[in-house]
Amino acid sequence: MDVLSLTKSDFLDYRSCAKSLWLRKRKPDAVAWPAPGLFDQLLMQDGYKVEAVVKEMVADWPDADACQFQADFKSPDGLYARADMVRSLPDGAVDLFEIKASTSLKSSGGQDHVDDAAFQTLAAERSGIEVRTAHVIHVNKDYVRAGIVVPDELLTIVDVTSDVRERIGGIASEADEALALLRQAKIDEAGCSCLRVGKNSHCASFDYYNPDVPEVSVYLLPRMYGNRLATFVEEGRLALADVGEDELSVSQRPVWRAADSGEPVVDRDAIGAFLEDLQWPLHFYDYETFASAIPISDGIRPQQPNPVQFSHHLLHEDGRMEHYEFLSDAPGQQRDLVSALEASFEDVGSVVTWKKSFEMGCNKRMADYLPDKVGFLENVNERTVDLMDPFKADYVDIRFGGSTSIKKVLPVLCPHLAYDEDAVHDGGGAMAAWLEYIETPDDAERERLRRELLAYCKLDSLAMVEIYKALKAFV
Repeated sequence: MDVLSLTKSDFLDYRSCAKSLWLRKRKPDAVAWPAPGLFDQLLMQDGYKVEAVVKEMVADWPDADACQFQADFKSPDGLYARADMVRSLPDGAVDLFEIKASTSLKSSGGQDHVDDAAFQTLAAERSGIEVRTAHVIHVNKDYVRAGIVVPDELLTIVDVTSDVRERIGGIASEADEALALLRQAKIDEAGCSCLRVGKNSHCASFDYYNPDVPEVSVYLLPRMYGNRLATFVEEGRLALADVGEDELSVSQRPVWRAADSGEPVVDRDAIGAFLEDLQWPLHFYDYETFASAIPISDGIRPQQPNPVQFSHHLLHEDGRMEHYEFLSDAPGQQRDLVSALEASFEDVGSVVTWKKSFEMGCNKRMADYLPDKVGFLENVNERTVDLMDPFKADYVDIRFGGSTSIKKVLPVLCPHLAYDEDAVHDGGGAMAAWLEYIETPDDAERERLRRELLAYCKLDSLAMVEIYKALKAFV
């Protein structure tokens, strides 16, 4: 692809950070650009599978022969688009279709699929092809699989022509600005627009463009964005030491204090009260889930996270600890999973998770299609407490990086435990690994994936046990 051309992906990158796009195109070796991870690859596979179902549906259309998948358009000024599908009309015009694995006109990350269709339409029309109508095909969030997937029920086709026509002028202006930027051999490399957004939205070239941002900066503060961040950027006060505590929100102040003192900010009384409320025995458990646009088993909706694995550490008051685990080796084993979890649980005692809304949400969804397990699953949710809560304000260490993620807390409080970066070590990777585990015909590879999945999930629940012990010892 010509370095000066603009694809839809390039256009989205431009919107996110224009200078980052320029650097990737003009100086590709300046930054170690992140390669697609296992989860990214899983999302791409998900899209291909949805497209395959669309092909099944289109095959039954009376004008199926007029439909072409992966149609390329390249305009003289450098726009390049690969439309997921076009339907050729007798007069030479086309109907354009964007195919998405999302359950709505927006992706889970907020990407607007109408804008995608508008860019594709712009590229097609600048290449000399009239676009009569534009559509987005996405999956129906209310579809529940029951046996063989029914394409007409799984898929929703939305005519977005009027919205595309309303937006295409603005899309054209942005695209022209992006093309003009790419034609520049040199740009001002001092700072980029990501200075004005939160840390999670920083581009891959943030350090390249902003080398003077200190390690202990305002970006470590939770919910640091909007007008407050804009003020600090405009005044050049990005070091946390240059910001006053009274300029921050209640949730940001503990992080500021931890940085200012160089010591953890700890409310022993609050932590003690949290621990005192726990009832023995303590059940530390964690789910790993799988979600896909095309439900992988009956009773499941598109993109519904469904548990396929659990690890459960049961800690007794006398210090005894037992470990239980379950790993599905095929789709549709939720009943077996819940039965195994129920067998490992005692009728009394607190249930401890990290970010409890996740596990509780899984239990609520499973209760919908396992009515005989409703009592157990509701009881588990009623007894659930969130071990993450003390780390929001009662135990804050600047080494957590302003985060309450267990991946940030564990190495500080329990340095003897660590996730293996060369194996499955995060939720997205676990999802991709599980799919490969159930699909691979290679026995050796299957056994490797099984070991890694079990080890990862076990460490998640064990990490909670060790963090609990560290809090108890601390107070």
